[in-house]
Amino acid sequence: MALIDKALDISYATLQDIRTKTPPMTYAYSTYAFWNAWWKNAVKTSGDVLEGMAVLGSEGNARHSGHWDDDSTVKKNITQRYRTNWVHADGSMVWNLIEMDINQSPNRIYDYWKTQYDACVRDLIDDELFPMIFTGKTSSTDENRPISVLQWLRLGTQSSTGGWTGYSGRYNDGSTPGTAFDVAGIASSSSVNPGWASYYADHQGNIDDSLLLILDNATLDLNFQAPVVPEKLPLDKISFGMYTSKNVITKLNQFYRKSDDNMGYRPNTYNGTIPSFNSVPLVYTPPLDTANVSVYGTDPIIGINSNLLYPTILKGWNFKISKQPVTNKHNVMSLFIDLEYQIFNNDPRKSGFLISNHPSN
Repeated sequence: MALIDKALDISYATLQDIRTKTPPMTYAYSTYAFWNAWWKNAVKTSGDVLEGMAVLGSEGNARHSGHWDDDSTVKKNITQRYRTNWVHADGSMVWNLIEMDINQSPNRIYDYWKTQYDACVRDLIDDELFPMIFTGKTSSTDENRPISVLQWLRLGTQSSTGGWTGYSGRYNDGSTPGTAFDVAGIASSSSVNPGWASYYADHQGNIDDSLLLILDNATLDLNFQAPVVPEKLPLDKISFGMYTSKNVITKLNQFYRKSDDNMGYRPNTYNGTIPSFNSVPLVYTPPLDTANVSVYGTDPIIGINSNLLYPTILKGWNFKISKQPVTNKHNVMSLFIDLEYQIFNNDPRKSGFLISNHPSN
């Protein structure tokens, strides 16, 4: 047992060194721009649940009045608490003590462990975390998946050219659209909670100048501008990002090429470039290539203010590595990577927008 414990301790220390040099949070694959740009703003906190306070309407207590008019105060509680639970994700790796002895030199052992670590992290992010960011919960009894970005930035009114119409989240349950649910426990009703909706627009599959108009309205309505103005403005501290599918990017570039009178003199202007709006680029995000009739429709464009909508991690469980011998295999060891997290939204009305071809079209 002492030999096994020593092997686990050496391996654990080696992995901690690798993790310091290549943390999962910034595990940079060529197509992980969304993960790296958004996840770096993760907030670490503690507590049994995550809670926020939402202003769901107006008090109506402001007015112009005469100097001697009686007071007229509307006593209405329009601030409501909302909450979400933590969810858990884990990955594992196994290795054989004999294989470690075969790779006896320090460099070969280190490379052996780095390969194991890379494979484990890639499995965890590729197969679980990255897709789950966009799809989320499947039903009211699903306690193992987070509220996804696109269940916070919700489907709204079909054919809408832009507005706060996304009241209900949609379960990733295969129906068209998915079954509606009250995100974080707030009743999804425009009559009850008018201040709870997220911003939605339906581009109806038209990747052309009509989409540019929708994007202009969305970025202006949410003040989605890159910090290219004087340094002291608060915008400098706001992290905006816009993410979309390959089809949207290539169709927009095709549209730009056809509409550019100078194409003959500037053949490289729109070939392989990333379109942007208000200096915020549209970043290619591979999971969004897949249509999802339950949650977001087809060819979504999502805009995120990552100061308001971000991953939240339970302190002490930020891709934590733990060690354990494999039962009934005396020469096989295992290590686990555990993450306790949730996707949290500080202000569902201002945190971002969803533009897509509505699944009901």
